[in-house]
Amino acid sequence: MKWVTNKSGNGFPLVVAIVLAILMFSCVIFEYMRLTIIASGVRDAVQSSIVAVVAENYSNVYSSLRQSYSGGYLRSGNEWQEQVSIGHIYPRLQENLGLTYQETRYAKLIGDQAEYSVSGLNVTLINAPFAPSSPSTMEQFTAEAVIQLEVPLSFGWGHLPPMKAELHVKAVYMPRFTKST
Repeated sequence: MKWVTNKSGNGFPLVVAIVLAILMFSCVIFEYMRLTIIASGVRDAVQSSIVAVVAENYSNVYSSLRQSYSGGYLRSGNEWQEQVSIGHIYPRLQENLGLTYQETRYAKLIGDQAEYSVSGLNVTLINAPFAPSSPSTMEQFTAEAVIQLEVPLSFGWGHLPPMKAELHVKAVYMPRFTKST
């Protein structure tokens, strides 16, 4: 061990390696936090948009709500017809997130670079059954959405593939006032 103590500056490469390792680890942690924040923000915006769709269907749901179940039906002649609408979710997302349409996707741009993009929105409205047999176990009017999120990584300088995630969002119509039994 005498050879280590006799040479000054021998520990310098080790210190540089440790500092670089800490910087690299910090970059990875910050990138993970960035991706989590973006995914959370997009999920919240999609949920806000489908909650608006569910609220817009209120007028279709209200008439059956008086009978203690929430389904979107309209009487047409002698029969009841299902009446629900998925509304316009992409325009809401464009407004809420500041997205720009590019070819087959909507992207959030910073300068000329895409911070993230969304595509493949699929919204499913699940109507409550008409006149359910048991009000205590009935399904409620529900909107489910699936959207594809792609976020280019800022860590890796373009050599790493972007993060791709499928976000699932659900909103259920909950009447404020219900008939008590």
